[in-house]
Amino acid sequence: MDMIYKVILKRIDNIFMKIFSFSIINLVTKIKKIFIYTNYDSSEYWKKRAKEPGQAAVLWKNQEYNNLYRKLEFNLLKKFLPKTINEPFYILDIGCGIGIVSKFLVENYPLAYVDAVDFQEMIEIARQKNFHERINYISSEAENYFDECKKYDVVISSACFSAIRNINRLKMAIENCSKMMKKNGIMIMIDPFHKWSYLARAKISSNEIIILLESLGFKLIYKSGVLFWPYREWLANSNYYGKDLERKFFQGEKLLGLLGKHFWADYKVLVFQNLIILHNFANE
Repeated sequence: MDMIYKVILKRIDNIFMKIFSFSIINLVTKIKKIFIYTNYDSSEYWKKRAKEPGQAAVLWKNQEYNNLYRKLEFNLLKKFLPKTINEPFYILDIGCGIGIVSKFLVENYPLAYVDAVDFQEMIEIARQKNFHERINYISSEAENYFDECKKYDVVISSACFSAIRNINRLKMAIENCSKMMKKNGIMIMIDPFHKWSYLARAKISSNEIIILLESLGFKLIYKSGVLFWPYREWLANSNYYGKDLERKFFQGEKLLGLLGKHFWADYKVLVFQNLIILHNFANE
């Protein structure tokens, strides 16, 4: 009997040691992030991430959280895409990841044609999981993709630009995309632009992005945000699921709306129009 108690106590001790050590390591890592910005080769990082299962390749470990975020993202995209399309409509999905946004676009817009650009490692998975005859998957780094023959109606960055940690390369990617847009074309960015070390991917603010796009002849027509960042930090890699996760997720988005959709958002939403504003979405 004593032996059984000793085994049980030892197992309990091991469990508590694991929890305690994880908590300490996790806490130290988060404190470090507040004060120290860690730079690294973002290209190699995302090439390795391509091997993660499902949407964890491009988003977070909690797949249900990822699905909730996608619903917000798709609703935003619908807001700025034409209600009806009567002729071929050309979209650039820059940093397409495994093709989830590209697939959404062609399935919802029968005359949409998407050029989807990302690293070869991501493109290989995208072609397998999200193939469609109107998606043209292209292997290229975002900053190196440029085709003078292309003219896009819409360019979408779903956390692509902000993932390029080298600021000069980030700006090059944006400038290349701007040169491939039609007059009055729309550029939609749903990107975590931050200067604060804790949240920063590329260490650049949304105001700097606005100034850059304005210098390239674009007008900002919409500014908002999604994902209340304290809740995103709490839930994105958590073990919450089902109704419990959904309740907490939308509780966070409600707080975001009350405190300031752009300022408190992890993912900033910036929409630009090339040269001429045809419609004022900001007042809707």
